[in-house]
Amino acid sequence: MMATESTPVQLHPAKYLQAKAEGSNGDSGLALIILNSPISDHEGFRQLYRHASFRLCADGGANRLYDAFGTESDVLPDLIHGDLDSLDDTVRQAYEKLGVQVSEDPDQYSTDFGKAIKTVIEHMPEASDILIHGSLGGRVDQGIGLLHELYREQKFRHPKVRFWLFTEASVSILLQPGRNMLHTPLGISLIKRNIGILPLYGSANISTQGLEWDVDSWPTEMGGQVSTSNHIVADSITIETDHDVLFTVEKAL
Repeated sequence: MMATESTPVQLHPAKYLQAKAEGSNGDSGLALIILNSPISDHEGFRQLYRHASFRLCADGGANRLYDAFGTESDVLPDLIHGDLDSLDDTVRQAYEKLGVQVSEDPDQYSTDFGKAIKTVIEHMPEASDILIHGSLGGRVDQGIGLLHELYREQKFRHPKVRFWLFTEASVSILLQPGRNMLHTPLGISLIKRNIGILPLYGSANISTQGLEWDVDSWPTEMGGQVSTSNHIVADSITIETDHDVLFTVEKAL
């Protein structure tokens, strides 16, 4: 996954938003974690679900899935896992009647997100990409906590796995040091022009190609210069960085 000068990492932020036929096989090595966040874009969520080969609801994420789709057979989870303090009894019973497995981890020193990642890796050790359906639109501490855990899991626990965060309005991914090429075809109407490159995990120097306001060896840090509300002007953009940064692009709703 590490980028180099000659071989940039190839990333496709819109890939999992593309239509996939109902009933088709999920993508090999791809899992979906459903967090306890509202599911407002039903069609977009269906595409994430269809691309995945393994789908896990993190505790109360099962409530959100049930609220959005009920017991529709084409969007059933493979597993509900967590400390189960948020899982509604009615939802649990409805899914268990349909054969959905429910497992409990009472550990109070780890979050449902961390438990979900660990369980996905146990069930799918060949996982190369994990899609996370969550939210940054609620409590600030929970949003920052999610971005913290995303970094911890990617950087320290599962560096060979790529984590994609899908929220109400954006797709986000951690860019590691080196060159990263992001394929951003605006013509397919799945993503918009607005992007951000956020130095949430420490100061960085970045260089970009393919943006309206490109930069070269540009220092960025929280409290200093930050590239927010930049615009894509090409079907692929290149971002080179010397430290981990969070890339985010707006979804076309």
